[in-house]
Amino acid sequence: MTVASPKETRGAAFALYRSPLVSVTMAGTFFLKMVSFLCIPFMTIYLSENVDVPPYVIGVIVGLSQIGSLGAGFFSGVLSDRVGKRLVLLVGLFGSAAIFLLFFLVATFLKGTAAFPVLFGVLNAGYGVMSAFFWPVTQVLMADSLPKEHRPAVFRHRYVLTNCAVAVGPPAGVLLGLASAGAAFVVSGLAYLVFALAFWWITRGRAFEHAGGPSERPTFTGALKVLATDRIFLGLTVSMILFALAYCQIGSNLSVLVSEEFSDGVRFFSLLLAVNAVGVIVLQPLATAIAKQLSSRRTILFGNALFAAVCLIFGFLDLGKAGLVALVVVISLAEVLVVPTVSIVVDELAPADLRGTYFGASTLRNLGMGVGPAAGGLVLGVCGNPALFFFMGLCGLAALAVVHLTLRENSVADTGASPEPV
Repeated sequence: MTVASPKETRGAAFALYRSPLVSVTMAGTFFLKMVSFLCIPFMTIYLSENVDVPPYVIGVIVGLSQIGSLGAGFFSGVLSDRVGKRLVLLVGLFGSAAIFLLFFLVATFLKGTAAFPVLFGVLNAGYGVMSAFFWPVTQVLMADSLPKEHRPAVFRHRYVLTNCAVAVGPPAGVLLGLASAGAAFVVSGLAYLVFALAFWWITRGRAFEHAGGPSERPTFTGALKVLATDRIFLGLTVSMILFALAYCQIGSNLSVLVSEEFSDGVRFFSLLLAVNAVGVIVLQPLATAIAKQLSSRRTILFGNALFAAVCLIFGFLDLGKAGLVALVVVISLAEVLVVPTVSIVVDELAPADLRGTYFGASTLRNLGMGVGPAAGGLVLGVCGNPALFFFMGLCGLAALAVVHLTLRENSVADTGASPEPV
């Protein structure tokens, strides 16, 4: 048997970019994530400075974007399988552009009024809905464009690109003076609009519709029945809700904690976000090596165990900048072990004609992201700083238990090359 050289292996891994659709979608992933992270991570701080309400109320407002994506993710997935992926993508892109520009108008003309927090919450929920129309479908398009043996690589590359964008976005926002300012909404809105127009132009005349006839297209009730009977998918979703419930504290309540503890809290928080993103990038080779040695089930279990352990340990330690950086680095490794691997498993579980439905329904994990800011804010307000890390650790342990019970006898969860491309 001929063993491929490292150079040949790298070449095979990047051969997937010969598909123009994959290249454009990956470029959009980086570009749009970068501009949205000029303002989204600082929303908690922005509201705390401009709205006189308790922390948990701010958590509710921030979490509405994730709540908005819950039902929308499932419906957008089924719609992409029924009416075409291009239409769903364009609705999400143009809608996101409108939402960001409306954010700017509300922040400029209604700040200080009673309507400000209400409208801010409504727009944040709308952003979640539009995101659910766009992001899951991009994964479906790439999966449809590639043979199965290339999909694990593209999901991991996509995750690395996302974190590259996260590494650039927040520091750029601080450097340009956009963080916590309405100008960030304008920059993000215009960027979404430009990319929406570019995507519309590039995809003209291309068919993204469901391959079958109208009678073969999935119905909402039929798709829901399939998902409801897929025990493995349900278990993965519950575990990711719990993981997201804990993980979202890094981008929400940790910002309040850091801004209160340190005089340069906003700048240090942006540094922590950058460390998280850079950590995912730098630790990607290590995570890939671990994943190749383990099954998907064991990779997810190991990532959850690592996350839970570091959070529980940190609950006993005093706050310090070096310690927070170390915490974020370890969480980055856990993150890159868990999140891309779950996407790989979802792709393997999904029937070819329901791939949009499965990836859309997987956004139900955003329930954790939606509830997390309010839950963490409540924990902070009632129990103090250390309790937040204990809360995160216990959520990680619960996610680990669900994965162990759900996937312990599942052979489909192990990744591997497909004998034939899709």
